[in-house]
Amino acid sequence: MEDPVEVNTTDGRHARSDRTRAAVAAAMLDCFLEGILRPSAEEVAGRAGVSRRAVFRHFENMEALQEEASRLQIERILREPFPPLLEEGSLDQRIDAMVAHSAHRNEVITPVRRAALLAEPFSDVIRERHAWLRRLVRKQIRSVFGPELGTMPDPERRERIAQLRSLLSFSYWEALRRHEGLSRKAAGRVLMDNLRAVLKSGVKS
Repeated sequence: MEDPVEVNTTDGRHARSDRTRAAVAAAMLDCFLEGILRPSAEEVAGRAGVSRRAVFRHFENMEALQEEASRLQIERILREPFPPLLEEGSLDQRIDAMVAHSAHRNEVITPVRRAALLAEPFSDVIRERHAWLRRLVRKQIRSVFGPELGTMPDPERRERIAQLRSLLSFSYWEALRRHEGLSRKAAGRVLMDNLRAVLKSGVKS
């Protein structure tokens, strides 16, 4: 029979270890959210209230810590209310809803995505998470714009979905917001115009 004191002690150590790991990941995420894309282990440790040694006790290296921070960001985003997508209504109504949804998503993920892009070439986990998001957006496109896409032959439909997914990507939004210096509202208008051009050119009269 196990000693209750020993079991409680072990459980307590595990709980403290889990809390420390979570605090370190949250500190890394906070750095990203503040625009610090390559924080040092010392900076993360200071924010988490732990030693530098504790950081590497829980994470093999800074890339592993970044992967955990990215996972934490996804969890937070999935709990956040998003502007709803529409699968019914006029094409313009569905485009407007898609743009609102996509703009919100891209604004929320911007700080972490910028940091993740630096690590993507070296991280299978981050590459897979980005691939998962691309698959999700393609699924949304097929659901929201099914009536328009359904009238197209397969090769054309695949090309249109690729066009739409690229327009709804973080990279395109970042180009409008950061590189072109557009406001969120102005970037949304550009995105709406481009989605309409792609979709309406495929609508059969």
